[in-house]
Amino acid sequence: MEYRIGELAEIAQVSKRTIDYYTKLGLLEAKRSESNYRYYSKEAIETLRFIEHCKKMRISLEEIKDLLQTNYNQKNCVFEQIQQISNQIIELEAKLAQLVPVISDMNDCEKNALVDSLSHHTFPLFETLKHFVK
Repeated sequence: MEYRIGELAEIAQVSKRTIDYYTKLGLLEAKRSESNYRYYSKEAIETLRFIEHCKKMRISLEEIKDLLQTNYNQKNCVFEQIQQISNQIIELEAKLAQLVPVISDMNDCEKNALVDSLSHHTFPLFETLKHFVK
């Protein structure tokens, strides 16, 4: 969902002028419509609340900008790492698919040994993935 400046100001309980100022300083990012209206993302509400909270703690706008940039960089790094892990999982799935014909010829004892071997590695993975949905 995107908000025009007036809607954002009302939701975040700040003035339009404050939003203009923060946008000019680079604390907020706006997208422009074809008719040159500024639209702000849902995240802008959280950003405004964060800025106001920091201001109450007497943190300068320059320091707030640095904090926001650090947070943005950390999130981008996480998304890049998740994409790399996702690609690795796809590769592993393809490799495992190639082993299916060989595994189907194994006896139950051999299959159980393979499952036990894999479960030592996959169980921690599933436990980690649970943290993504909380």
